[in-house]
Amino acid sequence: MALSSRDRTALTIGGLVLLIFVLVQFVLFPLLDKRKRLEKTVALRQQHLAEMQTMQQRYSRLHAQSSGLAQQLSSRAKGFSLFSFLEQMASKAGVKEHIAYMKPSTMTGEGPLQQVMVEIKLQTLGLAQLVRFLDLIESPENVVEIKRIAIQENSKSKGTLDVILQVISILPEKNDRLASARAERKRP
Repeated sequence: MALSSRDRTALTIGGLVLLIFVLVQFVLFPLLDKRKRLEKTVALRQQHLAEMQTMQQRYSRLHAQSSGLAQQLSSRAKGFSLFSFLEQMASKAGVKEHIAYMKPSTMTGEGPLQQVMVEIKLQTLGLAQLVRFLDLIESPENVVEIKRIAIQENSKSKGTLDVILQVISILPEKNDRLASARAERKRP
């Protein structure tokens, strides 16, 4: 069966169209899809890399702060006590006679440090005395800061204030306490 030249041309064009279709469908489109997936993967990995770099910078900052805190704690006087520090500063500011009470408490924390707090109530205190006392107790070099303060006017004595302060500091946890706390955690 001999084909006419028109039939051969039509068959050749049909074969070429079929070949182009197969190439486009099974070679070009999969390559383009794979390229898109790879571009998305690269973009996602670049985003993850940027996040990891940000976390690394944050970790470095926190580590430097932690080292600075450890250095501050080691430069503080041995046997530092927040309670006695506040008593000394109250004497220095001339407000010791205005102290109604001082309540120490310990807040346990994770790791080698523990936070301690003292609540102190001052009555019939002048504003200048309060400012001087606050200036003395807020002590970055001793790692002491005011957590909460409540001030109200004294109802009995005009021009004076009643103040409740919560003052916090950080102390290295004692090894024997740390060991006993870890031992309790291990018990079933």
